[in-house]
Amino acid sequence: MDKKRIIGLVLAVILVGAIGIKFYLDYKDKKPQEEEIVITEDEKAFKEAYESLNGTKNSSDKEYLSVTIPDKNLVTIKSDADIIDILNNGTGVVYFGFNSCPWCRSLVETLINTAKDNNIKNIYYVDVLDIRSSYEVKNKKLNQTKEGTEAYYEILDILEDYLSDYKITSDKKEYDTKEKRLYAPTVVALNNGEIVGFHEGTVESQTDPYLGLNDDEKKELTNIFTDMFKKVEDNSCDKETGC
Repeated sequence: MDKKRIIGLVLAVILVGAIGIKFYLDYKDKKPQEEEIVITEDEKAFKEAYESLNGTKNSSDKEYLSVTIPDKNLVTIKSDADIIDILNNGTGVVYFGFNSCPWCRSLVETLINTAKDNNIKNIYYVDVLDIRSSYEVKNKKLNQTKEGTEAYYEILDILEDYLSDYKITSDKKEYDTKEKRLYAPTVVALNNGEIVGFHEGTVESQTDPYLGLNDDEKKELTNIFTDMFKKVEDNSCDKETGC
C-alpha cells in the first residue's frame, strides 16, 4: 500500500470518528422534549365547578372552603347511568360527591394528589346532588320528598354491602327510610369490576368541614387513599392479549 493511500485511509478514519463524536455530543446535549400535557374538557369543567364557590357562602351564611384544583386533575365526568358499567367491570377510582358539599371540598385536593402519586389514570366523578332520593319528617311522619333516579338505585344495589343505612333523626327520634344511602363524599377503588377499596367521608377527627383538614388529617387521608389505590392495577396488558 503506497504512502498516499495510507494517508487517505487515516484521514477517512479521522473524519468518520469526528462525525461520530459530533453526533454523540449533539445527542447527549439535546434535552428530551417534554410530553405535551392535554387538559380535557371534563377536567376544565370539574376545576371550574369546585373553584367557582371559592370566597362564597351557602344559604346558612357559612363560607365555603377555598380549594385549588390542578388543571390536570385526572377527572372524567360520568352520569349515574354511565357509572354502572364501570362499577361492574371497570378499573380505576370512582368519586361520588358534589361541589357545594363541605366534606367533599375538604377531601378533593388530597384525593387528586394521592391519585397522581399512585399513577391512577382516571378519577371517574359522579355528581350525586340531584340523583339521590330524599326524605323529611313532618308531623312525626317520614315522607319521601324526592325519588332517586333509576341508576341511583342500581348503584345502591352494587354498593349495598358497603353503604350505611339511610336514617333521619328528628326530635331525638330516629326514622329508618329502609334504604341505603350514598353519602358524599364516597370514594371507590376498582380492579376489573372488583371493589378493592371503599371510603366514606374524610377522617373521624374532622368535626368542621368548613375549616378543612389539618396536616395530620391530610396525612391520615393520604394513607387511606394510598392503601386503596395500590390495589388498583393497570390491566391494559395481560398474558392472553399482550400489550
